[in-house]
Amino acid sequence: MTNGEIVREVALWMEGRWAEDLSVPTLAAKAGYSLHHFSRLFSGVVGMPPKEYVLRRRLSEAARELSGRRCRVTDVAFNYGFRDLETFTRAFRRVLGSTPSAARRGGAVPYFTGLSDGAATAVEAGNLMPGISSPIPVLEPSPAFLLAGWMLRVSEDPSVVGRLWARFIGRAPAISHRLEPIRFRQLATWAEDEEDWVDIMTGIEMETLDSLEIDLVGKAVPACDCLVFEHRGSAAFVAESYRSIYADLLPAMDRKPSLPFNFETYYPDAGDPYASDYRFRIYVPLA
Repeated sequence: MTNGEIVREVALWMEGRWAEDLSVPTLAAKAGYSLHHFSRLFSGVVGMPPKEYVLRRRLSEAARELSGRRCRVTDVAFNYGFRDLETFTRAFRRVLGSTPSAARRGGAVPYFTGLSDGAATAVEAGNLMPGISSPIPVLEPSPAFLLAGWMLRVSEDPSVVGRLWARFIGRAPAISHRLEPIRFRQLATWAEDEEDWVDIMTGIEMETLDSLEIDLVGKAVPACDCLVFEHRGSAAFVAESYRSIYADLLPAMDRKPSLPFNFETYYPDAGDPYASDYRFRIYVPLA
């Protein structure tokens, strides 16, 4: 079985079991992998850690039940694996941007289908949820470039990347030897023999990496041919795009990625990264 098929099989097994123990060790045992290997495999295919995936699916199904019939919010919380109403409400607000009571009154909330079999396309207030704008990527040569910025290692919570960007954007205009106008990029790198982490670098393109300020990391990204995908919508949902790329689109293509990195680039004056009309490009290098 391919990586995508293994992950999909586990995801389909979860459906209808939302009140049961769906901890990462339980899911890893179901897949027949070690905890670290399964977490790395799942995140690589889906674009988010398994714990976050389970939470989003649980809350989406809970929201659908709340909007579909008259029921007590407390009962729904217990039915979907939450031990108390406060935890359920807090998670509902963070992930879906609404409240259980609002969903019960018929308010629109974003629905996350994940890999559920036969699920309808996710819709929010009549509009497609964020994701890849086209299943057919552009094949494009990417010239070598120099990048300076900040780096962190991500193994569980991808939301730390957004917080890193929020800080780095204020730092970028003061970096010496930067290219003008400022060109923001995000670089993700990983080791072939490591299963549970990825290094994320938020940076700007540079003229040179000589005399780099002490708080910055420098990277030289080699020239390569890339499959280029466009993400549409809020950057908070970029995991949806990565899931589509690595689980669905790339396995169906003749040319496969075989380099241990990818990167994102952002359009000039792209605007609010959490707006519904936001766009940026994802580059998947080929050997």
